[in-house]
Amino acid sequence: MNRLAPLLALALSTSAFADMQKCAGPQGTTVYTDGDCPAVAPSSTRPAAAPPARTTTVGSAPVDAPVEIQETGVPVIVQMAGRFAWLDDDTLAITTFADPDAKAPWMVRRIVAYDVPSRRSSVLVARGFVDCTNPGYRLVSLETGDLESRFAVGSHAAPSVQQFQVWDPAARKLSPAPAEFKAGWHPAACVKPAPEDLGVRDLLASKKPVRYLQPEHGTLAWGTLDDNGHPIGPTLVTPRKKVALALGINDISHDVRWLPFRNAYQLAPGVHDRALDPPRDVPLLTMDLDGRLARHPIPPGLTRQLDALGAPAPAEMIATRAGDLVIQPGAAANGGGLYLVQGERSRRIWCTARPAPGQAAGADGCAMSQAVAVSPDGCRIAFDARPATPIATGFPASPTLKVLTLCDGALPAAPTAAGNRKKGR
Repeated sequence: MNRLAPLLALALSTSAFADMQKCAGPQGTTVYTDGDCPAVAPSSTRPAAAPPARTTTVGSAPVDAPVEIQETGVPVIVQMAGRFAWLDDDTLAITTFADPDAKAPWMVRRIVAYDVPSRRSSVLVARGFVDCTNPGYRLVSLETGDLESRFAVGSHAAPSVQQFQVWDPAARKLSPAPAEFKAGWHPAACVKPAPEDLGVRDLLASKKPVRYLQPEHGTLAWGTLDDNGHPIGPTLVTPRKKVALALGINDISHDVRWLPFRNAYQLAPGVHDRALDPPRDVPLLTMDLDGRLARHPIPPGLTRQLDALGAPAPAEMIATRAGDLVIQPGAAANGGGLYLVQGERSRRIWCTARPAPGQAAGADGCAMSQAVAVSPDGCRIAFDARPATPIATGFPASPTLKVLTLCDGALPAAPTAAGNRKKGR
C-alpha cells in the first residue's frame, strides 16, 4: 500500500486521466503514461502480443464525497485477528485486548459491545472472543478464556470454551442460548447445517457442494444426480420447492450472505481484477427467496479510473442498503478506498485524497486488516484502520474500529453528470 504523495495531484485530475494512454510494456505487461509510450524490444525478442486491450478513456471520474467517520476508539487485534460483528442494527460486538500487562497481549482478549447511536462501549465478556454471529436469531458464538493454552510455550492455562449466547438488545447483555442451538448450530459459522456437517471445522471453506442459508430459507446444493444420472447444477432447495439456478458452481462464493434489507442473498461479491489480461470483471450476484438472480456490475467508469491510477488488484463490491460498496485496497493517490455505487454513479466515501476528519494520513492510512462488516439493516458499515491521532488505550498500537452510516440522509450530496446536486438515499 506504499504510495507517493506527488501522485496525489495526478490522482485527482480528471484532465490527467483523459491524457493518459495505455502502452505495451516489457514482458507483455501494460503500463500507463501521460507521455509517449516507452520503447519495447522488437517483436522477434519479445512475447507474442496480447489480445487488444480495453480502451482507457476515462469519462466522469467518481468524486470524493466523504461520509462522517465515527471512531469507536476500540483497538482491533490483528494477530490471530480478533473478530468484530454486528449484533443488531446499532450494536457491534468487538474482540479487543483485555490485559496490557500480559506477556502476549494479543492472546488475552475480551468482548465489548459498541453502541453506535450513543457512541459508548461496554464489556460483554471479560475474557473471551467472538467466533461468529447471526443477528436474525440474535445468536452469538463465542469462546470464554484466552489463547495462551494454544500458542504460549509451556502454558498451563485452561483452554478456551465455546458457547452459544443470545443477545438481548433491550437489556444490552448476553445470556445462555437454548439447548437447541448447541445441538444443531455450527459454532464457527452460526448456521444450522445437516448433522453430519456439525463436525466440519471450517464449514465456510468446505468443498462440500452445499451452502447453508437461514434455516427457514433452505440450502443451495449441487452435484447430485437427476433421474437420468446427470449431475444437477446449483439448486435452491426448500421444504416446498426446488429451483434450478442459471449458474455454474464457480459462480457461488464460500461467503454467501443473508441480506435482510434486500430480502435476498449475496451469492458472490463483484470483482474487478486488473492484474489479469484481459482484466477479470465479475458482477455482484444476488438471489431472492424465489431463486431469481440479479447481477450488478462494477461501473466501467470506476474500473477505468482504478486502472488508470494503478490501483492494486482486486477490487470487490458488496451490497448495502444505500447502494453497492466497492472496496479498493491501496492509498488514496492510487484509487484506494470505499466507493458507494448507485447505478452508474460512484463516489469515494472513505480514504479520500484530502483526508477527512478521522482518516489517518500517510501511506498506510487506509489499510484494513479485516473484511468490512455490514449491519443487518444495510445502513452502516464497520471496518478497522489506523486512527487519525494516537489513542491512549494502554494496549499495543493497533488499528481501531470505525463506523460509517450510509442511510437517513447521512450521505453528502454529490455532483451529477449534469452538474446538479443529488441527495444520497
